[in-house]
Amino acid sequence: MIISGIVAEYNPFHNGHLYQLNVLRETVHPDVVIAVMSGDFLQRGEPAIVSKWTRTQMALQSGIDLVVELPYVFAVGKADVFARGAIAILDQLGVNQLFFSSESGRIEPFLNTLTLIHDHQDSYDDQLKAALDKGISYPNAHATAYRHVAQEYKQDLVDLSQPNNSLGFHYINAIWQQKSTIVPMTVQRKEAGHNDYNFETHTSIASASSIRLHLLQNGSLSAIQNKIPAHVLDTMKKSQDNNLFGDWERFFPFLKYKLLSSKRERLEQIYEMEEGIESRLIACVRKAQTFQEFISAVKTKRYTWARLQRLSAHILTDTLKDDAKMLAAYGKPDYARLLGMSQKGQAYLSQIRKKTSIPLISKIRTHRSTMLDQDIKAAQLYDYLTGRDQRVDAFTETSHPPIRYDESKRRFIGESS
Repeated sequence: MIISGIVAEYNPFHNGHLYQLNVLRETVHPDVVIAVMSGDFLQRGEPAIVSKWTRTQMALQSGIDLVVELPYVFAVGKADVFARGAIAILDQLGVNQLFFSSESGRIEPFLNTLTLIHDHQDSYDDQLKAALDKGISYPNAHATAYRHVAQEYKQDLVDLSQPNNSLGFHYINAIWQQKSTIVPMTVQRKEAGHNDYNFETHTSIASASSIRLHLLQNGSLSAIQNKIPAHVLDTMKKSQDNNLFGDWERFFPFLKYKLLSSKRERLEQIYEMEEGIESRLIACVRKAQTFQEFISAVKTKRYTWARLQRLSAHILTDTLKDDAKMLAAYGKPDYARLLGMSQKGQAYLSQIRKKTSIPLISKIRTHRSTMLDQDIKAAQLYDYLTGRDQRVDAFTETSHPPIRYDESKRRFIGESS
């Protein structure tokens, strides 16, 4: 069987994601497509615009067969941590082919770059450490070290300054580190770039960033209707009408309260709180009226916007260094939580369940761990701050079952006709 895997955030699902899926199905003809997806907080430290359950529905309606959650400690981590967790889960689920979008669109440059870096690992590590010691941010330090080892290399290499290329490289490196048999494949990202905030210049594909910015500024849904599938448009309208969008500006008063009410000793224990930055955070948050003002005031060459957003998420969710480092030291997720499945996905689960070395969780009450407890805490906080826990359904985070989708009838199981 061809079991294809995708690492996603779907924040929200848009035509670029649909294009990736269509290319995958037309070129590879997979038997099953599995997506490992971030929960309610994302890799760059942002709250998702809609909940993981809503994004799971979008994915299933778009053709994904199985959606599994990437645990918080990996989902809200640096690119290498994010990739390591995602690849570990896909490997456990029997995925034999990873499919990702990139600015390159060709897999050979990624493989050449992987070989180059590992052949010059000591030199690369030395340059990386030297750059970090100078106060350069991790992504830029990574790029600096790469440029150093690549300067005399003549083969076709990938441009790691491009965001999707960089993330794709971390996927491939994680496959190599874990000695996985997953075969990576890539398709070129079409039209809008990852950080392209102007969706009006693109006909049918815009970046998720530009779509979110438009919606969070109270932009009309009609302006983006040709950028997202019709079923996503309907879902986003319901979320907008019910005031369910997640956003740092909405969460900022709670972050500000947490910073101003916490003892300094407690803040020092927060994951990724380093070098006394808690003093700078407290000083800046006192004056800031918005999250944008707050991060703009704190940001330095060393502390990028994404890193500060991740730190903010850890403060809000009370993620401590000892817990996070213990989980990171373990290296891989110790479970796979099922968020949703098509009938095809459910049939595949019955085949793979006995072959995995980690539990596949559909009911929270039958399995608990430190890693899962952190996921639950983050999700419950998200539901409270968006008002979702009062306005959506009777399910709590710990009682919510996986969403089941009947692809033949194009409706969710349990949904009225």
